[in-house]
Amino acid sequence: MKKFIRIIWLEIFGKLAFPILKMFYSPQVPISRKLRFIGKFPLKTSDGKRFYLFNNAFLLETNIFWLGIDEYSWEKMTRNIWMELCKSSDIIFDIGANSGIFSVLAKTYNPKSKVFSFEPQPNIFYVLKKNNNVNGFDIHCENIALADREGSMPFYNSGEAAFTTENTTAGSLNKEWRTERQNSIMVAVKELKRYVEENQIKNIDLIKIDVETFEYEVLLGYGKYLQEHKPALILEIQDRIIGKNIESLLQPSAYTFYNIDEERGLIRTNELGTSTKNHNYLLCPQSKRSLVSKFIIA
Repeated sequence: MKKFIRIIWLEIFGKLAFPILKMFYSPQVPISRKLRFIGKFPLKTSDGKRFYLFNNAFLLETNIFWLGIDEYSWEKMTRNIWMELCKSSDIIFDIGANSGIFSVLAKTYNPKSKVFSFEPQPNIFYVLKKNNNVNGFDIHCENIALADREGSMPFYNSGEAAFTTENTTAGSLNKEWRTERQNSIMVAVKELKRYVEENQIKNIDLIKIDVETFEYEVLLGYGKYLQEHKPALILEIQDRIIGKNIESLLQPSAYTFYNIDEERGLIRTNELGTSTKNHNYLLCPQSKRSLVSKFIIA
């Protein structure tokens, strides 16, 4: 009975009624989070780009539906920097893609690019594929995790619903990350360098990594190609220990480090993982610095 009521509310009533309601009503976040639905919806950016997102009654897509992609504060500056870098990137990797919003933006702003998206959690990967399909894109959607080893590993998340109907955006290969009400499933794991070789990828121009404290292991698994490709890197770095580990993999002269202030822009820093407020960083090769110069504030 509960499943039937969920279908009626989310897939029929919400899908049909909410687009009409939106024409007359703009709820704030505390209310909008309760007005969820299942189905695709159109979006238009302030600079005229159009695309669809598929909402599986997830909080993130629900908020974007009600508030608009430009008005929603979630990683707003990171998204703007990502979109700017995507315009001149031929090969783009979105690692820890979740439901694929950054991947969709990549193809929207550079239709000729090749986008590779990695998401190990099955119920979230389902939405990633839906977002690819509803836009008619050719994103390479991979239901695997990337790390510094091959095979399979436990993938942890908070609460049983995280693997069925919810999207906590907090899944990780790190057992010590967000341990409250922790559950796990087994997922396939591959080294990034092995994936590059198997798919004969000559160069990666831009990489986003958001894997909940496993960013260092992903880059460690990139091996020699990190130095050879020198991609622009957008990373979530939760603390100074992870930051130091990532610094150890990079040639200091090859990159400029920026902390991404989501309200202001790029703030240059010499140390990764020191910010307690903004955990996203841009590691920018010298050759790409001019592409993001308008975002640099300090």
